[in-house]
Amino acid sequence: MDTSSLGDLSGLTLTAQDIFGRLLSVFLLIAVNAFFVTAEFSMVSVRRSRISQLVDEGDLPAITVQQLQRRIDLLLSTTQFGITLSSLALGWIGESTMAVVIRQILNQIPLYQFQGWLAHSLSISIVTFFMLAYLQIVLGELVPKSLALLYPEQIARMWAPYSLAIARIFKPFVWCLNQSTRLLLRLLGINYTGQPYTRVTPEELQLIITTSSESMGLEAEERQILNNVFEFGDVLTEEVMIPRTSIVSLPHTATFQNLLEEMAVSNHSRYPITGESLDDILGILDFRDLAKPLAERQLDEETPILTWVRAARFVSEQMLLSELLPLIQRSQQEMAIVVDEFGGTAGLVTIDDLISEIIGDGSELAEGEDGDIKFVDDQTFLVQAQLDVEEVNELLNLDLPLNEEYQTLGGFLTYQLQKIPAVGEVLTYHNLEFKVVLVEGPRLEQIQISQLRPKTTSDAELTIAELLESPDSQDREADSLTAMDEITPPPDNDTPKISDNSPSEKSEVDYTIAELLESGDSEDREADEDREADSLTAMDEITPPPDNDTPKISDNSPLENSQVDDAIAELWESSDSEDTEGEERGR
Repeated sequence: MDTSSLGDLSGLTLTAQDIFGRLLSVFLLIAVNAFFVTAEFSMVSVRRSRISQLVDEGDLPAITVQQLQRRIDLLLSTTQFGITLSSLALGWIGESTMAVVIRQILNQIPLYQFQGWLAHSLSISIVTFFMLAYLQIVLGELVPKSLALLYPEQIARMWAPYSLAIARIFKPFVWCLNQSTRLLLRLLGINYTGQPYTRVTPEELQLIITTSSESMGLEAEERQILNNVFEFGDVLTEEVMIPRTSIVSLPHTATFQNLLEEMAVSNHSRYPITGESLDDILGILDFRDLAKPLAERQLDEETPILTWVRAARFVSEQMLLSELLPLIQRSQQEMAIVVDEFGGTAGLVTIDDLISEIIGDGSELAEGEDGDIKFVDDQTFLVQAQLDVEEVNELLNLDLPLNEEYQTLGGFLTYQLQKIPAVGEVLTYHNLEFKVVLVEGPRLEQIQISQLRPKTTSDAELTIAELLESPDSQDREADSLTAMDEITPPPDNDTPKISDNSPSEKSEVDYTIAELLESGDSEDREADEDREADSLTAMDEITPPPDNDTPKISDNSPLENSQVDDAIAELWESSDSEDTEGEERGR
């Protein structure tokens, strides 16, 4: 580097105003960088739904924001172009400015030969790099980005007119850059069509809702309702319908008096009207339709109600709730009859059932008589058998398996037992005990669920002790004592009687047992000795006399000892086989 040129650059006498102007240019470039950063992050972060609402209200800055969001690729390219230019200009002007300032400081030091070289080196290696990097990162990047994320709507509306004007000015340059980018990507085999606005999918929204850290502004109940809304479209009608066995209907011959009596019992306001059977649904009667004739005194106790019956709406049990809801709304009927694949009545569904699927049916854990689940104690609950297994798992924090073969708790018991359980029948599943409490015909009504306490080591020891003390074990012990009495010979008159608890009697018995064992061992030894003697005799009989030519082998010869051992082994094997045959004949 030419130090003279550097001296020409920084050797000027700078006033305080000159130094201030140069420093002001540095901070101005940092501010330009901050403007592009805030414009970029605010336009991307602001919600499009909110901007659309402001546009409908006639907000002019919001209209500009909407125009920029529709060309988000142009906006991002413009902001990136501005950030790059401002950063390059900051490095160029900032380096020379710092060099001049440090040159003036070092002029006060008497280093005549190295002043220019030392000032330029220090400005590059120390001051310029760290100071400019710090100012650019903190003031030009982090602070603007944080403000844009905290106040995206306000900043986007404030910067929108300026951003649109700059985008139009830089449009030719941005177009050239974008075309160069597309050409390079096409050479790499990548088809680039722009930078569309990233849309949030329903799955991502559901994940945001269910994650408490992402939805801190929502209460738990609100998150549950929103989650139910997303799951609403995947639920089948058969999952929320009132089953056939729970339908409360009226015959087509019913009178107004019959209707009032049924309403007093069931507390319903809508009833299916049947013909010959429940599979023959003639229509739906809504009690509100009787308000006008009742006010006009057209009804008495014996008036048939068939006149005010509406036509029924029939739906498939495989219909999705997202399709069923608009169908019920268009038909202006709050009840629909659910039919199976054979055309028979499978159940019915009302608008209340659909609403309950979203906001809940209010049948949480209740201690009243109307609750689906009632507390007995901390480990025991009474549950309606028609309650869904999934709902039971959610309310009681259980992990019962879900299966296509059943949906309700009663179906779970029937599936596990492979039969229709009777009252009092118990099913033990893992650490849970299910007991049938109430049955109506073949249908289960109420089931008691109890959580079993896991057995500890002390419980196992106690169970073993109870088994040992049980009557069966005592009977077995008595039988063994009786058998011992039968095989024990009666005592002689001369034998002194010893008490049961006498230690001498116990020692005498032990001594007698030892004698018996020893006698048995001695008899076995005598039998072994007899067999050995027989074997030696047999050896003498079968051994030929030695010839004169046969060399005499000494008693200690290894050859003679091995022959004797082989002969004894053969005799032992023959003796054992004879004993085995004798025992088999004895059996």
